[in-house]
Amino acid sequence: MYKYILAIMPFLIISQTIYATDCNEPIKSANDFYVCALLKDKRIVSLKFSREEREGRSTEAAQIPNPEVESEFNFDSNKNQNISILQPIEIGGKRSARIEIANAKNNESLIKDQSIKARVATDISQSLVKYRQLSTRISLLEEMKKSLKSFTRRLKGKAVRTPEEKTAVTIFTMQSTVLDTQLLSLKQDFKLTKNLLELSIGRNIKESEKLISRERKNWPVLKKNSVKETFSSKLALASLAQVKGEFEYQRSKAWPEISIGPVMEKQSGSDIEFGAKIEFVLPLFNTNGGAKQESRAKLSKAQSLISRTKLRESTKVRTYFEQYYDIAQFLKNSPSQKNIKKSVSKSLELFSKGMIQPSGIVESYRSTLETLEAVQEKELSIYKLYWMLQSYSGEVPKEFL
Repeated sequence: MYKYILAIMPFLIISQTIYATDCNEPIKSANDFYVCALLKDKRIVSLKFSREEREGRSTEAAQIPNPEVESEFNFDSNKNQNISILQPIEIGGKRSARIEIANAKNNESLIKDQSIKARVATDISQSLVKYRQLSTRISLLEEMKKSLKSFTRRLKGKAVRTPEEKTAVTIFTMQSTVLDTQLLSLKQDFKLTKNLLELSIGRNIKESEKLISRERKNWPVLKKNSVKETFSSKLALASLAQVKGEFEYQRSKAWPEISIGPVMEKQSGSDIEFGAKIEFVLPLFNTNGGAKQESRAKLSKAQSLISRTKLRESTKVRTYFEQYYDIAQFLKNSPSQKNIKKSVSKSLELFSKGMIQPSGIVESYRSTLETLEAVQEKELSIYKLYWMLQSYSGEVPKEFL
C-alpha cells in the first residue's frame, strides 16, 4: 500500500511547469486564481516537510544497531589488555517489524496530506463560487435600493399624494432599511470571503483582477467505480497495518538478544590472542507476554472495526453521488441566476405602469432574493460534492470548473 501511495503522490503537488500562469501578475480568471492558490497556499506548501518527516522515519526504522566496544586494562604486574567489538544481531523480525510500522505511519501521513490537499482545494473552489454569488446578490440589492429610492423621490415630489401613494412611500422607506441591513451583512461576508482568497494566494487581490466564475448549467459526469475508498477508509486500513506491525514487533521482543564479535587479548610479554565472543539475553522469566497480549487485543479490535468502517464509508460515497446528480438535475432545470435577477426588472416595469401595488414590489424583492439564495445554496453544495468525490478517486481537480 505504501509503495502504491508513493506512486500516486505526484498529484499532491501541481507542478509549475504544467501551468504558465504567473501568480504575481494580475489574475485574469477564476481558474488562474485556483491554480495559483494551489501553488501558494501555505497549508499545501507545508506538505514538503511531511515528506522529509517520512524519509527520516523510514531511514530510522531500517538502520542497523551500532557495534558495542568493550575494553579492559589491568594495571597490575601482568598488564593484561582485553578488547572486544560486539555487533548486536536482531533476530525474530525486529527490524522488519520496525520497517512495517514505519511504512504504515508513512502511509497514514500520505493519506492525511492528500486529505489536506483535497480540503484546501475544496475551500478555494467554494470561496471562488461564494465570491461570485455574493457579488451577484450585492448587485441585485443595490439595484433594488436604487429603484426604491427613485420611486420614493418621485412620489414625494408630488404636490398632492393619494392615500395609496402615501402608503407606498412608507412601505418603500421601510423596505430600504431592510435592504440596508441585508447589504451590510452581504458586504461583510464578501470581505471575509475575499480575505480567505487573499490568504490562499498570499497577497492582496487588486480591483482590476478578475475572479468572477461562470454559472454552470451542465455538470460533469462522475464515474462511481472510480471512487474506491474515502480518506477515512484509507486511514482505517493504515491504522490496521500499523497495529499489525506493532504486534509483530512485540512478538519479536520475545526472542533472545544476541551480540557477536571478535575479541583481542594481550598479556604482558606474550603475543596477541584472538577469539570470538557471544553475548545473549535468554527470555527465561519474561517473554513479553503482557505487551503481546495488549497488541493482540488491539489488532483484534481494529480488524473487527475495519469492515464497519468500509461499509459506512461506501454508504457515504453512494449518498454523495446521489446528492450530486440530484442537485445537478435541479440546477439544470432551475432558472439561471441572471434570469432570477431580471425578474425584479419586470416587476418594476409593471409597478411603473400601475399594474401592481407597492406591496407587490416588496414581495417581488423578497421572493427573488429567496429564490436566488436557494439556487446559490445548492450550487455551493454541488461544488463541494464534486471536489470531494474527485479527491476520493485520487485526483484533486487541477482546474476550476
